[in-house]
Amino acid sequence: MPVVKTGLQTAALVAISAVAFVLDVALMHAMTSLLHMNDFGKFYYSAQAFLDGGDMYAPNPATNLRFVEAPELQFLNMNPPHFHLLVLPLARLPPDVAVTVWLAVSLMALIVSVLIISRELEVIWTAAGVLTAAAGTLAFAGTQSFFATGNVSLLLLLALTICWAAARRGRWTMAAVSLGACLSVKPFLLIFAPYLLLTRRFHALVVALATAASCFAAGLLIFGAAAYRAWYGALAQSGDWAWGVMNASFLSIFRRAFDSQPIGTPLVIAPALVKGWLVAAAIVGIVTIGFTMRDHGRDAVDRAFALLLVAAQLMSPLGWIYYLWLPAGPVAAVAMQRQRDGGSWSLATRALAAVAAIGFVWPMPFLLAFRTHAWATLTIASVYFWATLALWMWLLVDGGHRSRG
Repeated sequence: MPVVKTGLQTAALVAISAVAFVLDVALMHAMTSLLHMNDFGKFYYSAQAFLDGGDMYAPNPATNLRFVEAPELQFLNMNPPHFHLLVLPLARLPPDVAVTVWLAVSLMALIVSVLIISRELEVIWTAAGVLTAAAGTLAFAGTQSFFATGNVSLLLLLALTICWAAARRGRWTMAAVSLGACLSVKPFLLIFAPYLLLTRRFHALVVALATAASCFAAGLLIFGAAAYRAWYGALAQSGDWAWGVMNASFLSIFRRAFDSQPIGTPLVIAPALVKGWLVAAAIVGIVTIGFTMRDHGRDAVDRAFALLLVAAQLMSPLGWIYYLWLPAGPVAAVAMQRQRDGGSWSLATRALAAVAAIGFVWPMPFLLAFRTHAWATLTIASVYFWATLALWMWLLVDGGHRSRG
């Protein structure tokens, strides 16, 4: 019987991997062939505009996605000018070559990140373990969204994995440099500032902020103040598409539930209620910081990084699901430590883990199923939000009994 069971598990994992691979390839094809390279296209055409002396944040083929749901909406580039230093070497290449190089570099960053995580957690790989990891990676919503957009998440994953690995070894200056560079590109990482302040890691906080400021200063020298003003203008319109189904933030579900939007039926049209997302985000932020600053357990750094990065996803107005790759290392560390401790799972932790697991492998093409029903808007179309919230709650519940260890 054990042999039969193992054979069935292997067959199931192979089937999941095959189906997920086909889905990822289809999403990548749509990104490159139908959506003008989507997010990468925004970076690519912005870099070209700079080299040609134009407006980096003007509409371009990749911002005009012509979605049926919002045909007039421009999905502008949200990344600051200095970020495009990574893209400038690709800007003069043909689009198909540029996106191929970008995807290859991003996937290499994912592989290196996995190797760093494996080293930190002393993972001993087996054939079954490799197959399980491959199936999970291919089916993960963060992977689906990466192939659908060609975004920068896997490069950020590598930088933040280096940051986390350094921090858990007590090398906070090195961690702060990596954190500051990421912070200069993704402001939602500012959630680390109060954590560093309240845990009295003052030097790391200064280094992180100084690194971020240096990135902006270099950008101003290279790209000019006009480019930063244009970037700010692009950011100002980002709330117009916070309802997107790949958005797992509080703002996204409040927009979908209480405001008129093109992807589903709201529970009720009451725009004033949308502001409630600020209260929800504030509660998550306060609880997260309060927990992490009082956590003196042996794995406090792992739990802090996991909670802070997941909380940032919920609190950011544009918490796209591909950013759920960022806490991969610390979340894996917390999960593996729980397994090694051999503690039993309560009904609450089992339920939260189930919600997160189902949500994080939900296929993107099915997000708009039953879109004419309000219940589907709050459940199926918002499944990534519920999965992210469940993960955050699981980290709290799981860490509560060990935080004073």
